Amino acid sequence: MRAMRSAFARSAVTSTDRKLIPGALLALVLALSSVAVTANGFVDPLDQPARSVLQAAHKPLRDIVNTGKRLIAVGDNGLIIFSDDQAATWRQAQVPVSVDFNAVYFSDAQHGWAVGHGAAILHSSDGGETWTKQLDGRQLEAMVVDYFKGGQSGLEPARADSYLSAILAMSRPGPGQFFMGVWFDASGRNGYAVGPFGLIVGSHDGGKTWQPCNTRIDNDDLLHLTAIDEVGGRLFITGERGHVWVLEPGTGRFSARQTGYEGTLFGLTGDQGALLAYGLRGHVFRSTDQGQHWASVTNDFNNLVVAGAALSGQKMVLVSQSAQVAMSRDQGATFTPLDIQPPSLLSGVVGMSGDQLALVGLNGVTTLNFK
Repeated sequence: MRAMRSAFARSAVTSTDRKLIPGALLALVLALSSVAVTANGFVDPLDQPARSVLQAAHKPLRDIVNTGKRLIAVGDNGLIIFSDDQAATWRQAQVPVSVDFNAVYFSDAQHGWAVGHGAAILHSSDGGETWTKQLDGRQLEAMVVDYFKGGQSGLEPARADSYLSAILAMSRPGPGQFFMGVWFDASGRNGYAVGPFGLIVGSHDGGKTWQPCNTRIDNDDLLHLTAIDEVGGRLFITGERGHVWVLEPGTGRFSARQTGYEGTLFGLTGDQGALLAYGLRGHVFRSTDQGQHWASVTNDFNNLVVAGAALSGQKMVLVSQSAQVAMSRDQGATFTPLDIQPPSLLSGVVGMSGDQLALVGLNGVTTLNFK
Protein backbone atom coordinates (compact mmCIF):
# COMPACT_ATOMS: atom_id res chain seq x y z
CA MET A 1 0.00 0.00 0.00
CA ARG A 2 2.84 2.20 -0.88
CA ALA A 3 2.27 5.77 -1.96
CA MET A 4 4.48 6.53 -4.92
CA ARG A 5 6.35 9.78 -5.28
CA SER A 6 4.69 12.55 -7.21
CA ALA A 7 5.61 15.88 -8.75
CA PHE A 8 5.04 17.97 -11.82
CA ALA A 9 7.70 19.71 -13.90
CA ARG A 10 10.53 19.52 -11.41
CA SER A 11 13.84 21.01 -12.48
CA ALA A 12 17.34 20.68 -11.07
CA VAL A 13 18.39 21.99 -7.67
CA THR A 14 22.03 22.27 -6.74
CA SER A 15 23.90 22.96 -3.54
CA THR A 16 24.81 26.42 -4.84
CA ASP A 17 21.33 27.64 -5.70
CA ARG A 18 19.29 25.93 -2.97
CA LYS A 19 19.67 28.90 -0.59
CA LEU A 20 18.05 31.14 -3.17
CA ILE A 21 15.12 28.91 -4.11
CA PRO A 22 14.02 25.47 -2.98
CA GLY A 23 14.64 24.36 -6.56
CA ALA A 24 12.25 22.11 -8.34
CA LEU A 25 12.57 19.64 -6.18
CA LEU A 26 9.69 21.08 -6.95
CA ALA A 27 9.02 23.61 -9.79
CA LEU A 28 5.31 23.20 -9.82
CA VAL A 29 5.27 22.17 -6.18
CA LEU A 30 6.83 25.53 -5.34
CA ALA A 31 4.06 27.38 -7.12
CA LEU A 32 1.62 29.08 -4.82
CA SER A 33 -1.35 26.96 -3.89
CA SER A 34 -4.61 28.01 -5.46
CA VAL A 35 -6.53 30.51 -3.36
CA ALA A 36 -10.22 31.06 -2.99
CA VAL A 37 -11.69 34.56 -3.28
CA THR A 38 -15.23 35.38 -2.25
CA ALA A 39 -17.28 38.55 -2.03
CA ASN A 40 -15.81 39.00 1.42
CA GLY A 41 -12.22 38.73 0.18
CA PHE A 42 -9.49 36.16 0.55
CA VAL A 43 -10.22 32.74 2.01
CA ASP A 44 -7.22 30.72 3.12
CA PRO A 45 -7.07 27.40 1.20
CA LEU A 46 -6.49 25.80 4.59
CA ASP A 47 -10.01 26.92 5.54
CA GLN A 48 -11.72 26.40 2.20
CA PRO A 49 -13.21 22.93 1.55
CA ALA A 50 -12.43 21.42 -1.82
CA ARG A 51 -15.10 22.15 -4.38
CA SER A 52 -16.87 19.46 -6.35
CA VAL A 53 -15.59 19.31 -9.92
CA LEU A 54 -16.80 17.66 -13.10
CA GLN A 55 -14.66 14.93 -14.64
CA ALA A 56 -12.46 14.85 -11.56
CA ALA A 57 -10.43 11.91 -12.88
CA HIS A 58 -9.22 14.15 -15.72
CA LYS A 59 -7.94 16.94 -13.47
CA PRO A 60 -4.25 17.29 -12.48
CA LEU A 61 -3.29 14.57 -10.02
CA ARG A 62 0.04 14.07 -8.28
CA ASP A 63 -0.01 10.74 -6.47
CA ILE A 64 -1.95 7.48 -6.36
CA VAL A 65 -2.10 4.49 -4.01
CA ASN A 66 -3.68 1.03 -4.18
CA THR A 67 -4.98 -0.10 -0.79
CA GLY A 68 -5.83 -3.55 -2.08
CA LYS A 69 -9.52 -2.68 -2.12
CA ARG A 70 -9.51 0.81 -3.60
CA LEU A 71 -7.46 3.21 -5.70
CA ILE A 72 -7.06 6.68 -4.18
CA ALA A 73 -5.47 9.64 -5.96
CA VAL A 74 -4.67 13.17 -4.81
CA GLY A 75 -4.07 16.37 -6.75
CA ASP A 76 -4.56 20.09 -7.01
CA ASN A 77 -7.01 22.34 -5.16
CA GLY A 78 -7.83 19.75 -2.52
CA LEU A 79 -8.88 17.13 -5.04
CA ILE A 80 -8.98 13.54 -3.73
CA ILE A 81 -10.73 10.85 -5.74
CA PHE A 82 -11.24 7.10 -5.28
CA SER A 83 -12.21 4.12 -7.42
CA ASP A 84 -13.61 0.73 -6.44
CA ASP A 85 -13.57 -0.75 -9.95
CA GLN A 86 -9.93 -0.68 -11.06
CA ALA A 87 -10.00 2.95 -12.31
CA ALA A 88 -13.12 2.50 -14.48
CA THR A 89 -15.13 5.07 -12.49
CA TRP A 90 -14.18 7.57 -9.79
CA ARG A 91 -15.86 9.46 -6.97
CA GLN A 92 -14.67 12.64 -5.28
CA ALA A 93 -13.92 12.62 -1.56
CA GLN A 94 -15.02 15.20 1.01
CA VAL A 95 -11.94 17.29 1.83
CA PRO A 96 -11.83 20.23 4.30
CA VAL A 97 -9.04 22.16 2.51
CA SER A 98 -8.32 23.30 -1.04
CA VAL A 99 -4.52 23.17 -1.00
CA ASP A 100 -2.54 21.13 -3.53
CA PHE A 101 -1.62 17.63 -2.33
CA ASN A 102 1.72 16.02 -3.13
CA ALA A 103 1.48 12.52 -1.63
CA VAL A 104 -0.91 9.98 -0.17
CA TYR A 105 -0.28 6.86 1.91
CA PHE A 106 -2.54 4.19 3.43
CA SER A 107 -1.39 1.91 6.23
CA ASP A 108 -4.37 -0.39 5.59
CA ALA A 109 -7.58 -0.33 3.56
CA GLN A 110 -9.22 2.22 5.87
CA HIS A 111 -6.56 4.51 7.34
CA GLY A 112 -4.64 6.95 5.20
CA TRP A 113 -2.88 10.32 5.16
CA ALA A 114 -2.49 13.00 2.50
CA VAL A 115 0.07 15.81 2.63
CA GLY A 116 0.78 18.93 0.62
CA HIS A 117 0.90 22.70 0.54
CA GLY A 118 0.24 24.84 3.56
CA ALA A 119 2.07 22.12 5.52
CA ALA A 120 -1.28 20.33 5.57
CA ILE A 121 -1.61 16.78 6.85
CA LEU A 122 -5.02 15.15 6.43
CA HIS A 123 -6.27 11.80 7.74
CA SER A 124 -9.00 9.42 6.60
CA SER A 125 -10.42 6.50 8.56
CA ASP A 126 -13.01 5.39 6.01
CA GLY A 127 -10.91 4.37 3.04
CA GLY A 128 -10.46 7.88 1.67
CA GLU A 129 -14.10 8.96 1.37
CA THR A 130 -13.87 11.70 4.02
CA TRP A 131 -10.87 13.51 5.47
CA THR A 132 -9.99 15.59 8.54
CA LYS A 133 -7.09 17.97 9.04
CA GLN A 134 -4.46 17.00 11.59
CA LEU A 135 -1.81 19.71 11.02
CA ASP A 136 -1.24 22.84 8.98
CA GLY A 137 1.42 25.50 8.59
CA ARG A 138 -0.18 27.86 11.06
CA GLN A 139 0.46 25.27 13.76
CA LEU A 140 3.83 24.16 12.42
CA GLU A 141 5.96 27.16 13.37
CA ALA A 142 4.64 27.30 16.93
CA MET A 143 5.20 23.57 17.23
CA VAL A 144 8.81 23.82 16.06
CA VAL A 145 9.61 26.76 18.34
CA ASP A 146 7.97 25.13 21.36
CA TYR A 147 9.78 21.86 20.72
CA PHE A 148 13.25 23.39 20.76
CA LYS A 149 12.61 26.25 23.21
CA GLY A 150 10.54 24.22 25.66
CA GLY A 151 13.09 21.49 26.24
CA GLN A 152 11.13 18.77 24.44
CA SER A 153 14.07 18.01 22.13
CA GLY A 154 16.17 16.67 25.00
CA LEU A 155 19.14 18.72 23.78
CA GLU A 156 21.28 21.10 25.78
CA PRO A 157 19.85 24.64 25.44
CA ALA A 158 22.70 25.85 23.25
CA ARG A 159 22.37 22.88 20.90
CA ALA A 160 18.59 23.27 20.78
CA ASP A 161 18.95 26.97 19.94
CA SER A 162 21.41 26.05 17.18
CA TYR A 163 18.93 23.64 15.61
CA LEU A 164 16.09 26.13 15.86
CA SER A 165 18.15 29.01 14.44
CA ALA A 166 19.18 26.91 11.45
CA ILE A 167 15.60 25.85 10.74
CA LEU A 168 14.21 29.38 11.01
CA ALA A 169 17.05 30.88 8.97
CA MET A 170 16.71 28.36 6.14
CA SER A 171 12.93 28.42 5.77
CA ARG A 172 10.62 29.70 8.46
CA PRO A 173 7.99 27.01 9.08
CA GLY A 174 4.48 28.18 8.36
CA PRO A 175 1.73 28.16 5.73
CA GLY A 176 4.37 28.69 3.03
CA GLN A 177 5.93 25.34 3.88
CA PHE A 178 4.79 22.03 2.40
CA PHE A 179 5.21 18.29 2.76
CA MET A 180 6.42 16.00 -0.03
CA GLY A 181 5.89 12.56 1.49
CA VAL A 182 4.16 10.72 4.32
CA TRP A 183 4.28 7.20 5.78
CA PHE A 184 2.73 5.28 8.69
CA ASP A 185 3.42 1.79 9.98
CA ALA A 186 0.90 -1.06 9.86
CA SER A 187 -0.52 -0.11 13.26
CA GLY A 188 -1.46 3.31 11.92
CA ARG A 189 0.08 4.96 14.96
CA ASN A 190 3.72 5.67 14.12
CA GLY A 191 4.52 7.83 11.13
CA TYR A 192 6.54 10.60 9.53
CA ALA A 193 6.03 13.41 7.03
CA VAL A 194 8.91 15.02 5.13
CA GLY A 195 9.52 18.10 3.00
CA PRO A 196 12.01 20.73 1.79
CA PHE A 197 14.75 22.32 3.89
CA GLY A 198 15.03 19.25 6.07
CA LEU A 199 11.39 19.35 7.17
CA ILE A 200 10.56 16.16 9.06
CA VAL A 201 7.89 15.60 11.69
CA GLY A 202 6.76 12.44 13.44
CA SER A 203 3.73 11.11 15.28
CA HIS A 204 3.10 8.21 17.63
CA ASP A 205 -0.66 8.55 17.93
CA GLY A 206 -1.90 8.25 14.36
CA GLY A 207 -1.26 11.90 13.57
CA LYS A 208 -3.28 13.43 16.38
CA THR A 209 -0.09 15.14 17.57
CA TRP A 210 3.21 15.79 15.79
CA GLN A 211 6.71 16.87 16.74
CA PRO A 212 9.89 17.81 14.82
CA CYS A 213 12.36 14.99 14.18
CA ASN A 214 15.37 17.00 13.00
CA THR A 215 17.50 15.59 15.80
CA ARG A 216 16.77 12.03 14.61
CA ILE A 217 18.21 12.26 11.10
CA ASP A 218 21.75 12.76 9.79
CA ASN A 219 20.88 15.98 7.97
CA ASP A 220 22.55 18.94 9.65
CA ASP A 221 22.64 20.76 6.29
CA LEU A 222 18.82 20.63 6.15
CA LEU A 223 18.86 19.05 2.70
CA HIS A 224 15.50 18.79 0.98
CA LEU A 225 13.64 15.57 1.80
CA THR A 226 11.57 14.43 -1.17
CA ALA A 227 9.95 11.09 -0.29
CA ILE A 228 9.57 8.48 2.41
CA ASP A 229 8.66 4.86 1.86
CA GLU A 230 8.97 1.38 3.28
CA VAL A 231 10.76 -1.19 1.11
CA GLY A 232 11.63 -4.72 2.17
CA GLY A 233 10.66 -4.03 5.77
CA ARG A 234 12.97 -0.99 6.08
CA LEU A 235 11.98 2.68 6.04
CA PHE A 236 13.84 5.01 3.65
CA ILE A 237 13.89 8.73 2.85
CA THR A 238 15.29 10.26 -0.36
CA GLY A 239 16.56 13.77 -0.93
CA GLU A 240 19.24 16.12 -2.20
CA ARG A 241 22.87 15.35 -3.12
CA GLY A 242 22.08 11.73 -3.86
CA HIS A 243 21.19 11.02 -0.24
CA VAL A 244 19.15 8.08 1.00
CA TRP A 245 18.41 7.85 4.71
CA VAL A 246 17.40 4.61 6.43
CA LEU A 247 15.69 4.19 9.79
CA GLU A 248 18.04 2.10 11.92
CA PRO A 249 16.22 -0.67 13.84
CA GLY A 250 15.75 0.02 17.52
CA THR A 251 17.30 3.49 17.42
CA GLY A 252 14.56 5.72 16.05
CA ARG A 253 17.25 7.44 13.99
CA PHE A 254 17.69 7.87 10.23
CA SER A 255 21.28 7.36 9.11
CA ALA A 256 22.59 8.66 5.77
CA ARG A 257 23.61 6.50 2.84
CA GLN A 258 25.49 7.77 -0.22
CA THR A 259 24.56 6.65 -3.73
CA GLY A 260 27.55 8.40 -5.28
CA TYR A 261 25.25 10.85 -7.07
CA GLU A 262 25.33 14.62 -6.47
CA GLY A 263 21.86 15.44 -7.77
CA THR A 264 18.40 15.16 -6.23
CA LEU A 265 16.60 11.86 -5.79
CA PHE A 266 12.81 12.02 -5.89
CA GLY A 267 11.79 8.64 -4.58
CA LEU A 268 12.41 4.95 -4.23
CA THR A 269 10.73 1.63 -4.73
CA GLY A 270 11.69 -2.04 -4.60
CA ASP A 271 11.16 -5.32 -2.85
CA GLN A 272 12.92 -7.60 -0.40
CA GLY A 273 15.75 -8.27 -2.85
CA ALA A 274 16.43 -4.93 -4.50
CA LEU A 275 15.95 -1.22 -3.88
CA LEU A 276 15.73 1.46 -6.58
CA ALA A 277 16.28 5.19 -6.04
CA TYR A 278 15.51 7.55 -8.90
CA GLY A 279 15.83 11.23 -9.70
CA LEU A 280 17.04 13.96 -12.00
CA ARG A 281 18.01 13.45 -15.66
CA GLY A 282 16.97 9.81 -15.68
CA HIS A 283 19.37 8.74 -12.96
CA VAL A 284 18.42 5.42 -11.36
CA PHE A 285 20.44 3.59 -8.71
CA ARG A 286 20.05 0.04 -7.43
CA SER A 287 21.02 -1.59 -4.16
CA THR A 288 20.80 -5.27 -3.23
CA ASP A 289 22.05 -4.81 0.36
CA GLN A 290 19.40 -2.48 1.83
CA GLY A 291 21.09 0.70 0.71
CA GLN A 292 24.65 0.02 1.83
CA HIS A 293 26.01 0.04 -1.73
CA TRP A 294 24.56 1.41 -4.96
CA ALA A 295 25.12 0.92 -8.69
CA SER A 296 23.84 3.03 -11.58
CA VAL A 297 21.14 1.41 -13.74
CA THR A 298 21.31 1.92 -17.51
CA ASN A 299 18.00 3.15 -18.94
CA ASP A 300 16.44 5.21 -21.73
CA PHE A 301 14.92 7.95 -19.61
CA ASN A 302 15.70 11.41 -20.95
CA ASN A 303 14.12 13.37 -18.14
CA LEU A 304 13.71 13.18 -14.40
CA VAL A 305 12.18 9.99 -13.03
CA VAL A 306 9.33 10.95 -10.73
CA ALA A 307 7.64 7.72 -9.59
CA GLY A 308 8.00 3.97 -9.36
CA ALA A 309 6.23 0.84 -8.20
CA ALA A 310 7.18 -2.72 -7.34
CA LEU A 311 4.87 -5.32 -8.86
CA SER A 312 4.54 -9.07 -8.48
CA GLY A 313 7.01 -11.51 -10.01
CA GLN A 314 10.09 -9.32 -9.51
CA LYS A 315 8.67 -6.67 -11.85
CA MET A 316 9.25 -2.97 -11.24
CA VAL A 317 8.04 0.07 -13.17
CA LEU A 318 9.39 3.62 -13.33
CA VAL A 319 7.86 6.71 -14.95
CA SER A 320 9.44 10.00 -15.97
CA GLN A 321 8.07 13.50 -16.08
CA SER A 322 8.07 13.40 -19.89
CA ALA A 323 5.55 10.54 -20.27
CA GLN A 324 8.12 7.74 -20.36
CA VAL A 325 7.26 4.42 -18.74
CA ALA A 326 9.73 1.53 -18.38
CA MET A 327 9.32 -1.98 -17.01
CA SER A 328 11.88 -4.25 -15.35
CA ARG A 329 11.35 -7.99 -15.00
CA ASP A 330 14.59 -8.64 -13.09
CA GLN A 331 14.20 -6.53 -9.92
CA GLY A 332 15.37 -3.33 -11.54
CA ALA A 333 18.60 -4.59 -13.12
CA THR A 334 17.39 -3.74 -16.66
CA PHE A 335 14.45 -1.78 -18.06
CA THR A 336 12.39 -1.93 -21.25
CA PRO A 337 10.29 1.06 -22.42
CA LEU A 338 6.50 0.76 -22.56
CA ASP A 339 4.35 2.76 -24.94
CA ILE A 340 1.75 5.03 -23.36
CA GLN A 341 -0.91 6.81 -25.39
CA PRO A 342 -1.69 9.61 -25.31
CA PRO A 343 1.52 11.00 -23.77
CA SER A 344 1.10 13.17 -20.69
CA LEU A 345 3.19 14.67 -17.94
CA LEU A 346 3.24 11.93 -15.32
CA SER A 347 3.71 12.06 -11.56
CA GLY A 348 2.59 8.76 -10.03
CA VAL A 349 2.09 5.07 -10.78
CA VAL A 350 0.65 2.04 -9.03
CA GLY A 351 0.00 -1.56 -10.00
CA MET A 352 -3.50 -2.95 -10.33
CA SER A 353 -4.73 -6.52 -10.70
CA GLY A 354 -3.35 -8.50 -13.61
CA ASP A 355 -1.04 -6.75 -16.07
CA GLN A 356 -2.37 -3.24 -15.53
CA LEU A 357 -0.96 0.04 -14.27
CA ALA A 358 -2.78 3.15 -13.12
CA LEU A 359 -0.83 6.37 -13.74
CA VAL A 360 -1.62 9.93 -12.72
CA GLY A 361 -0.39 13.26 -13.98
CA LEU A 362 -1.33 16.53 -15.57
CA ASN A 363 -4.29 15.00 -17.44
CA GLY A 364 -5.57 12.91 -14.55
CA VAL A 365 -5.75 9.11 -14.52
CA THR A 366 -4.42 6.88 -17.31
CA THR A 367 -4.38 3.09 -17.37
CA LEU A 368 -1.82 0.99 -19.19
CA ASN A 369 -1.75 -2.73 -19.96
CA PHE A 370 1.56 -4.58 -20.08
CA LYS A 371 2.55 -8.17 -20.81
